[in-house]
Amino acid sequence: MSSISLLISPFGVESIDARLDPERDTRVNAYRLVHEQQGPGSDVRWFFFAKADLSKPEAMTRAQQWYETSRHPDWPGFRH
Repeated sequence: MSSISLLISPFGVESIDARLDPERDTRVNAYRLVHEQQGPGSDVRWFFFAKADLSKPEAMTRAQQWYETSRHPDWPGFRH
């Protein structure tokens, strides 16, 4: 299974083709995990990390906007 992490901030979204470990990866020090999901029939697990000052709804809206411009083929859609 592969993993994709999205780092979501007020200034943009960064996609990283790996699962980030907040305890080991300094890139996520100021982020928190707000959502985790795998698309139906997919072997890709998505991790959504947001800056502490973003609410989960704000972060998910920014992630959706990122998808609308990137059209990533493994996008899981959202199940809340």
